[in-house]
Amino acid sequence: MTSDTPFRVLARPRAQSPNFYRQDPVLRRLLPTLVSQPAHDWLAPQLDRMGAAAASAHVNRLSDVADKQSPVLRRYDPLGNRIDAIDYHPAYRELEELAYGSGMIACKYDPELRARFPGDLQVAGFALTFLFAQTECGLSCPVCMTDGVARLIELFGDDAQKRTYIPRLAARDRDALVRGAMFLTEKQGGSDVGANATRAVRDGDRFRLYGEKWFCSNVDAEAILILARPDGAPGGTRGLGLFLMLRDLPDGTRNGYRIERLKDKLGVRSMPTGEVVIDGAVAEQVGALDRGFKQMAEMLNLSRLYNAFCSVSIVRRAAFEATDYLRARDTFGKPAIGHPLVRENLADLHAEEIAAKHAVFHLADQLDRADTGSERDAHLVRMLTPMVKYTTAKLAVWAASEGIELVGGNGYIEDSVMPRLLRDAQVLPVWEGTTNILVLDTLRAASKGCHTALFDETDARLARASGPEAERVGDLARWTRAELAEFAGLSPDQVAPRAKRWADRTLLAYELATLLATGDAVDAAAARRLIRRHIDPDAPVRSEDIDALVDGTVGEPA
Repeated sequence: MTSDTPFRVLARPRAQSPNFYRQDPVLRRLLPTLVSQPAHDWLAPQLDRMGAAAASAHVNRLSDVADKQSPVLRRYDPLGNRIDAIDYHPAYRELEELAYGSGMIACKYDPELRARFPGDLQVAGFALTFLFAQTECGLSCPVCMTDGVARLIELFGDDAQKRTYIPRLAARDRDALVRGAMFLTEKQGGSDVGANATRAVRDGDRFRLYGEKWFCSNVDAEAILILARPDGAPGGTRGLGLFLMLRDLPDGTRNGYRIERLKDKLGVRSMPTGEVVIDGAVAEQVGALDRGFKQMAEMLNLSRLYNAFCSVSIVRRAAFEATDYLRARDTFGKPAIGHPLVRENLADLHAEEIAAKHAVFHLADQLDRADTGSERDAHLVRMLTPMVKYTTAKLAVWAASEGIELVGGNGYIEDSVMPRLLRDAQVLPVWEGTTNILVLDTLRAASKGCHTALFDETDARLARASGPEAERVGDLARWTRAELAEFAGLSPDQVAPRAKRWADRTLLAYELATLLATGDAVDAAAARRLIRRHIDPDAPVRSEDIDALVDGTVGEPA
């Protein structure tokens, strides 16, 4: 006997052939405000292609397979020779072709594009990264490392290093590509980089390195930047030099370091992270020998921005999946997305996503401007980067968990993308500096006067807004100024317990001012929801704001 009861999960089909770019109206509105019209005309078709690819069933399957079939370390060849080769599943290699082939790195170093679109290419590259990372977070780390190595060589390398390495680090062709890495962390130090003990011994016009590195992501990269202490150099970060260590020597043999094992990680499993012992590896100096850590800080800050983009990608994917699923499912006699509590949950998820999206894309724009000589924007980048990194990382973990709960049991099984989002998100508060480290870094930036640019920018954006929300944000901005002024009379131990709340609220004031200044109804709705979540929980619930956030944030243009 058969039943007439329709045993099916969804009452309506989900989005057919989704496109992460087309179905993100906030992103489509935001980008034209940050790049020139010619740059946007050039960029939009590429984002459309990446949006379609990243949302496709094929690329999602590749990411799932690469996650489940993690890289394997093969230490020896059949004759017993040590080779330390990493074997990847073909799915990962295909993802590499999509990522690097899109030009998300290449566009930033292309002389022709630089001439055509000056001051727009960080935003362009990160926009491609943002769409790609919604499906594949693990590979976003090697992309970040490769971009970072190219950036440091461009900033601090000599002419020969620039000619030799930048074109290959920025290659679109996977076979021509030289991938980058940063070997920084050591067992005894962790975040305390000044405790690093890896030695650099001069050998003619080059150096030989000796030591151990404990967390080395993209561990089989061909070009590795590494901090080491030259013999006779002082302790702490001031004594560290920056060196470029190639995986392979000119004769084709492996350089003098070993991959001891690969980490068995909770998330970002598609990408290999290993432990390395360095025993006489040949390396070349990059930049001034006594400024290694200051130079590496440029790569750290770029990595933190990549981390923030990856975080917001996870937030967006979680919000997208939950919204799209709940539109298609019926519960208790009506569409699940029609239940008031569900709509409130989704509204808050989208409000956080919108604020974070504005923050990271504005930060990429500020990096573009800093790279073209703006001291004010350089101060904004220095001040905002640590705050944006740690807040978006925490947000990604929350959003991935919230998305699973909204979808329910079907979001908890590994057939869904949702568990991978949560596992991948957990590394983001750890990579490139934990929350406490970054709060202290924010204070260091403020101690150098960078806070003035941020306070002024918040005020300038608030000046373009009006109404009671702008007044509330103005009160918050004034509190952040007063609190920082009070810190000046306190000891570091007295400041530390208050520092995170100050940093949280300083960034919140900036984000809210940014949203209120756009004049867009969805942005304003997001600002009001965030004021209710973070400042005034007794603020009235506005149904029109919930409708704008739930119904106006996932969908293609009419």
